[in-house]
Amino acid sequence: MQWLEPTGKTRLIRYGDREILFHNQKSADWTHPYGYGEEKSDLCGAGCGIFAIAHAVEWMTGRRIDVEALADFSVQNGGRDDTGTDRPALLSAMQRAGLAREMGFEYRFDGLRNDHQALAGVLEAGGAALCNLRVGHIVCLVDIRERGGEKQVLAMDSVCESAREKLRDSVRECVPGSEIVFRVKNAAGLEVGRAVQYALFWVPLSLPMDFNLLHKL
Repeated sequence: MQWLEPTGKTRLIRYGDREILFHNQKSADWTHPYGYGEEKSDLCGAGCGIFAIAHAVEWMTGRRIDVEALADFSVQNGGRDDTGTDRPALLSAMQRAGLAREMGFEYRFDGLRNDHQALAGVLEAGGAALCNLRVGHIVCLVDIRERGGEKQVLAMDSVCESAREKLRDSVRECVPGSEIVFRVKNAAGLEVGRAVQYALFWVPLSLPMDFNLLHKL
């Protein structure tokens, strides 16, 4: 097999009539600081919440946002905590500052939710959501459909976990053209191979948890 070069910081992904600038968190080139207190993390290590907002905004409105500026805003306004991005805190700060409206959405200060009917309604209305598909990692949800009597949602994932052990059996379909190539290294930092996963994939509506609803304006 002839491997492609590993995907860089960003790549364009086409889906239907959309062309989305995907932010590849697996790229070590995301060195912009996104730390908390004494912790000196960068966007590569802790930026999933920032990238998820960028993907959601572009999907809803076509606008591309400055992820590094949003990371700085998050740090300065209580959106960064010791576990990563505090989504309710960041989205609330964005709403109060008018930044959410500027980006084309409204956040209604409703925290983390698990009402899947409400989630379906927002996606059907053209909105988006931030959520966990597994604890500790944030992705965005951007579309909804029904297949074989099951409602499914389309996830865009900055670290492309379609093949992750605890998630892969819930993946219903991967979107062709959203493949991301990345290096696999061992504990000593030696490159031992390359792998391909998908940035866009469909999962059951029942899978997402602790979601924040973004209402398109």
